[in-house]
Amino acid sequence: MAKDTPTIDDLLKSLSRKEIAPIYLLYGEEDFLTEEGTVGIIDAVLGEGEREFNLDVVSAADRDIREIVSIATSFPMMADRRVVVVRDVDKLAGRDADVLTAYCENPSRSTCLVLVGTKPDFRKKPYVTIRRTGKIFEARPLYDNQLPAWITSRAQKQGRQITPEGCKLLAAYVGASLREVQNELEKLSVYAGDRKEITAEDVAAVVGMSKEYSVFELQKAIGARDVRRSIEIVHHMLANGGSVPFMLVMLMNYFTALWKLYDMRRKGVPSRDQASEAKIHPYFFQEFADALGRFAPSEIERAFLLLAAADEQAKTSVDPLQIMCGLVVQLIGQEEFAFSA
Repeated sequence: MAKDTPTIDDLLKSLSRKEIAPIYLLYGEEDFLTEEGTVGIIDAVLGEGEREFNLDVVSAADRDIREIVSIATSFPMMADRRVVVVRDVDKLAGRDADVLTAYCENPSRSTCLVLVGTKPDFRKKPYVTIRRTGKIFEARPLYDNQLPAWITSRAQKQGRQITPEGCKLLAAYVGASLREVQNELEKLSVYAGDRKEITAEDVAAVVGMSKEYSVFELQKAIGARDVRRSIEIVHHMLANGGSVPFMLVMLMNYFTALWKLYDMRRKGVPSRDQASEAKIHPYFFQEFADALGRFAPSEIERAFLLLAAADEQAKTSVDPLQIMCGLVVQLIGQEEFAFSA
């Protein structure tokens, strides 16, 4: 499908306008969003008291497609519509796909059929038919630069505001799993109590991180070429269960952003566009700009080699503290600096 395929957010907006289609196909790798879209459809079509007799959730891998179609063609009981949710629809093939295609050609107007899959082949049936007779929405995984906005939006839905630093800290700790992010936001909402704002300190308390000794502070210290502070942070993070692979990934992202920023400045990209194109949150842009003034392009290139070498070392039994402290000293360019393990 094209990149302009409507998203689950588009689906939820259409449902809020009471626009109900007879067939929905929700697909994509972000199952949290497909589940959210499915629940949204059920909520829009059926009231709580109508679900016992008018809601069926089945798997195409476990149920015969003819039985599923039979359910979809049944009349609702004491309701205007019934909802039939079919998971793993992309596992259908051959004659089973033909049976579903025949239904999709002339779907029941008293049924809302919700088909859920991961990677449907849109060159084949029944998807070619669904393009004409139903609605298709994609659950796209978010890019790293989209996650902070998603977190902010989710917090707002809970009646909260999350600070930019708290948002970035949460995104880095949890990663791009929207389900895990949502779970942590729910914990943070309970933790915040009557307060409307969620801060970095709240995130640190709930997810067990220390703002003062976070990977962001490590990036900042390396960007400032402060070797003593960098090693202090490394010591603290590792002593409190910090992950070397996580730190390496975040530092790789950091130097990648610096390189993109350097490249854009070389090409004369206007300052107002640099943060978004380098995928740097505007709140932290000046910090990156200052660091760029301290690192020559050759040093940034060398950083990638050093990070790759540290990643290889981390796969062996070498002491994590030795790896990270040695890496920090080399990144900052003070190999003569002595540190104590």
